[in-house]
Amino acid sequence: MVKGISKRIIQSISINEKYSKDELEQMEYALVTILFEFSKTILLIIIFSLLGYFKEVIIILAIMCAVNPFIGGYHEDTQIKCFIATLLLTAGTLILSLQCNLSFLSNCILIFLSIFCIWNQAPVINSKMPITRPNLIKQNRIKGLSASIILGLISIVLYNYSSYYSLITWTILFEALLMFNKREN
Repeated sequence: MVKGISKRIIQSISINEKYSKDELEQMEYALVTILFEFSKTILLIIIFSLLGYFKEVIIILAIMCAVNPFIGGYHEDTQIKCFIATLLLTAGTLILSLQCNLSFLSNCILIFLSIFCIWNQAPVINSKMPITRPNLIKQNRIKGLSASIILGLISIVLYNYSSYYSLITWTILFEALLMFNKREN
């Protein structure tokens, strides 16, 4: 359905403009990706809102959006698998944040461990969409690391004031762990 919609949109754009076949394919790929990500995000928000966790899912998704595009990591080969993986990761993050009372020192250790992993690994290059320009790789590394450090500091500051610190810590930790990709066959 999403692919059909995007194909129609791209065809309507291409009527009045002269684009090469490659440019049209790139536009269609980008549009399909945006539509799938938008659909996945809305569906996650609806599911967790129905369960009473609207604020929490917004925080988790915002952190994922701030960090993941720049550090890379785990990818599924279909949109359905991607949605299920994101649903499970979001649920896992939420459950851990609700069930595990971290001490201040434990929170700091998890943040520093996550930042160390990101510093050591980022960005993980996806073999299906490789980034080859060294300056873009460096920019992604800096953006991902900076976002993680800022979010980590926010978690530390929030420790005595809000339970949301735990959501931040667990989400950053999961993002760091997902940089260690599954084995390729």
